[in-house]
Amino acid sequence: MRRISKTEYVALRKKGQSYMELPVHDENLQSEYDSTWENLSVFLHQSPEDIRDWQLNRLSYLVDYAFDNIPLYHKKYSEVGYKKGSIKTWADFYRLPYLRKEELIEGFPGEIVKDIDDFMLSTRSSGSSGKFVTIAVSQEAIYKDTLQTIRQFYMQSGGKYCADDTILFIYTCPWWVSQIKGKFVQDFLPTTTKVEDAIERIKATRPRYISTYPTYLEKIASTGVKLSDYGVELVIVHSEQSDKKQRKMLAKALNVEVLDEYSSEELTRIALECPNHHYHLEEDACFIEIIDKDGNKLPDGQLGIVVGTNLLNTATPIIRYIQGDLAKITTEENCECGNNGRIIEGVKGRNMDCVITDTGERIPASCFMDIAYNWFLVYDIPVHGLKYQFVQPEVGKLDLYIIEGEYSLQLDAIKETIYTLIPRTTQLNVYKVDKLPYDQGTKYRPVISLVGR
Repeated sequence: MRRISKTEYVALRKKGQSYMELPVHDENLQSEYDSTWENLSVFLHQSPEDIRDWQLNRLSYLVDYAFDNIPLYHKKYSEVGYKKGSIKTWADFYRLPYLRKEELIEGFPGEIVKDIDDFMLSTRSSGSSGKFVTIAVSQEAIYKDTLQTIRQFYMQSGGKYCADDTILFIYTCPWWVSQIKGKFVQDFLPTTTKVEDAIERIKATRPRYISTYPTYLEKIASTGVKLSDYGVELVIVHSEQSDKKQRKMLAKALNVEVLDEYSSEELTRIALECPNHHYHLEEDACFIEIIDKDGNKLPDGQLGIVVGTNLLNTATPIIRYIQGDLAKITTEENCECGNNGRIIEGVKGRNMDCVITDTGERIPASCFMDIAYNWFLVYDIPVHGLKYQFVQPEVGKLDLYIIEGEYSLQLDAIKETIYTLIPRTTQLNVYKVDKLPYDQGTKYRPVISLVGR
């Protein structure tokens, strides 16, 4: 399959954005909601045995589809003697080789999709793992993910979320779908928005729910505002590591409930913290395994490396993907929230630092992650395979280290995007390097402050 040029890479994204704005998707989603919500809303209330049976059937389908249609998987699985229809037991599935991010990067574009035009609908890893990978997304996956968002807020709100409520996402970029026929509205602000402006939006629109990064929520809390005064009842935090103590402090400061979401671009929702503070795996969104450093599957209760399979997306299948975080899985049935899925514990992801300007302003790490994510989405700077790290050695100075990916970059263009966040008085240095200065494998951090250390 042919290589995709920088111009075509950008053009396909814009074509996909226009395509998803067509009215037909509103009609399709309403139909999908009407026909599936009754079962979707209680899927995780089934017995663990029924959930596992469904997962095995879905995994069997995904593996066969990938083997038939995706060159990377056809080659990868042929090398271990796989034949179509071989996944009949869990042991069959566990014999499949793991997938690494480097394989997706090296296989771009022709080895990881059925057709180049599949990149019309695509996403990129957020860069929280340090290296961007472009993944095609199927329309079916977008629809299912949209409906699972409804279920997420219904579950995490304790059944209070309804069709007339608005969710404000303070996030990297807007979701493909902003509402379903005027219901289930998703409002959006980029995390590059000044906190004062975000608070004004909250006051004006009175969303019942907010979804954002922990560092951005800390900035909101630092203003002394009580989100409950403006109709907010629950905030979901994600993408950065946060602990229960931190969320409890934020909840008290803002006078709202604060719960966590564990997710990734490659695997979508992995686990959600319920009102009883259990992290239930989203068993119909992705299938999670835990392995040791040698690739051996670990039993429940042992801490190891997270491996996941995206159960929604067929455009670029993600099967037995080494996520890189550390966690353990336990089985606890009959949670009061009604969820009978497995529970994940001890997730150790990536801690984030703030960058301090020479005026004393603390800019959340999430803002710099989002600038990096939007190098492609907003600024048309191609990022596939790119790896980066922001390091602040002292107040008034910021260094960005970049390992170039598939496409050559203009560092001056990168620099200008960062100056949308920081004062022009900041000494900003951007370096192309072969190795990042602080790269510790699974403990990689995209934004590091050395101030005061």
